[in-house]
Amino acid sequence: MTTKFDPDQFIAGIRTAQQPVTIFQAADVAGRLKAVEDDLALFADSGEEQTLDAGAEKSELLEKQARLQAELQDSAVEFIVQALEQDKIEEISKEARQAAKERADQASKDAAGYAREECKRSEVSDPKEIKEAVRRAASNASGAILQKEAGIHILSHAIVTDTGDRAFTPKQMRVVAEKLGQPQMEKLYAAFYDLTSTDPGSFIPKSSKPGRTDEG
Repeated sequence: MTTKFDPDQFIAGIRTAQQPVTIFQAADVAGRLKAVEDDLALFADSGEEQTLDAGAEKSELLEKQARLQAELQDSAVEFIVQALEQDKIEEISKEARQAAKERADQASKDAAGYAREECKRSEVSDPKEIKEAVRRAASNASGAILQKEAGIHILSHAIVTDTGDRAFTPKQMRVVAEKLGQPQMEKLYAAFYDLTSTDPGSFIPKSSKPGRTDEG
């Protein structure tokens, strides 16, 4: 007997796509750890019998490496990145553009001024060529500000706590972005865009997916 489809029950069972992302607060430790590992690599490359002093130095580096690795690991925080509906993304982007309008306008004016100076230094005299260079520089500068601000606002909505609440306001997210650095921010952005572009069914083996024979 076929069970009657209940749309309310279906909607109640929908869960937003989410992905955990590990971020390290002590990003500065990674640089110190890299320096230690570079020093350790010199011992491996030497291939010579080590003196007592060299052995002691290597032992000290190994201890420092373990200490830094533990410190970095202890700073790990797991964030939950969730997908957003396209209309919501567009709404957030619009809010971001409004919030960044003054900064984008100022960046456009500054870039236009730099472009005029560069044309003058390069002895560019064609008015059309100067106008195009100024227009392109101004557009690129304002566009970069607006694009970055949109990303910040979107992530501030996409990153949630384990209770589903937003973890950061746009203002806080901007500070987080400045402190974390590009590589770790890219992890968050990549997770978000994967969620918004990946079909959940793609993770199920083809042999397990419902087909005509499963439907009766």
